[in-house]
Amino acid sequence: MTSTRSALITGAARRVGAEIARRLHADYDLLLHARASRNEAEAAAARFNARRAGSARLIGGELADEASRAALCAAVGSAPLDLLVLNASRYGRSDLDATPAARNADLRAFLEVNVVASWDLALRLRPLLAAAARANGDAAIVLILDVYAQRPLPGYEAYSISRAAGAMLVQALARALGPAGIRVNGVAPGTVLWAETPERAETADALTSGTALGRIGSPADVAQAVRYLADAHYVTGSVLPVDGGRGTHI
Repeated sequence: MTSTRSALITGAARRVGAEIARRLHADYDLLLHARASRNEAEAAAARFNARRAGSARLIGGELADEASRAALCAAVGSAPLDLLVLNASRYGRSDLDATPAARNADLRAFLEVNVVASWDLALRLRPLLAAAARANGDAAIVLILDVYAQRPLPGYEAYSISRAAGAMLVQALARALGPAGIRVNGVAPGTVLWAETPERAETADALTSGTALGRIGSPADVAQAVRYLADAHYVTGSVLPVDGGRGTHI
């Protein structure tokens, strides 16, 4: 890789993750993580490498599995890492009428991907981030959360709980990693893309009328926030809402 800064983006193949990668590529060499969407990730890496040789590399891995996370971090290598964007997540409905065993397994699955994996990757990659902070005076972690970290989405209780835990993870890691020069922040998007599942949690009318701006956002809005936090050298422990002002319409 050729540029002075490097970034690892989880879930980088599609949707918001792909837009974050596109936005960062001008200033970062990219490690693109993908689990299932490897074809899209390979195509993105090829496009980035056509623009700047050696500027993108694909890393696979199942975030719900500890051994796979360890292998993912080993594949990153030993070079300093300037930015870690934890974008990959698990999203879906909860069935509160399921059996206790099924309900509990559902919550554990959300926590494993949305909280434990972020915790694990951040701490496993801490030496590489600290090395970048020593070399360049700064390193950053950005965790992509959700507006439902602050208020539960009916029907998506386990998901909402995992996002709330993610918001606390931002604050806890910001304090723990700050002495090493590693900043930790979050981005909490409102609706910037419709879910790919047939059933939608909210209608378009409800979403647009519930924002101060009267419209939904776009993946570019999230990528812009990530780019800001990557260079906001005196910002840590914060979660930046990117929701069109939904917080003013609670």
